Amino acid sequence: MRILSSLILPAAFVLVACGGSAPTAAPAATDGPVIEVRDAFIVQPPEGRTITGGGLHVSVTGTPVTLVRASTDIADTVELHTMSMENDMMQMRKVESFPVSPDQPLVLERGGNHLMLFGVQPLQTGDQVDLVLTFTDESGAELDIVTQAEVVPPAG
Repeated sequence: MRILSSLILPAAFVLVACGGSAPTAAPAATDGPVIEVRDAFIVQPPEGRTITGGGLHVSVTGTPVTLVRASTDIADTVELHTMSMENDMMQMRKVESFPVSPDQPLVLERGGNHLMLFGVQPLQTGDQVDLVLTFTDESGAELDIVTQAEVVPPAG
């Protein structure tokens, strides 16, 4: 678990960021939300391509939060995207945020809402990449969480 210490807001959030499927818990230090990030991944782009997708699971206990941004050093830009069927066609759209509440965790995945990465550096399956997620709480305070995303093979 790693946190950008220069961006921690005093007593605003308690958080957990972990890769893989075994989340860990941070001791509650405030009455604010406790954010857990797990199973973050980035799909290895096909040879010669610089665009790919990614996903993760976010849950929160306490008060709701909103995912407002994502970034990584291995891509020029990361966007939050929705995916829906319209007139028998899949439609992807950039959105400004995704809400996360105790009764509705956020799931970003292949074939659904997801992360879209542009200007991606070459990646190999199994690489671990830092992914910075920016959340806001109900007061608008921001917190960045750094989690590890595993590079996974393209669906085949």
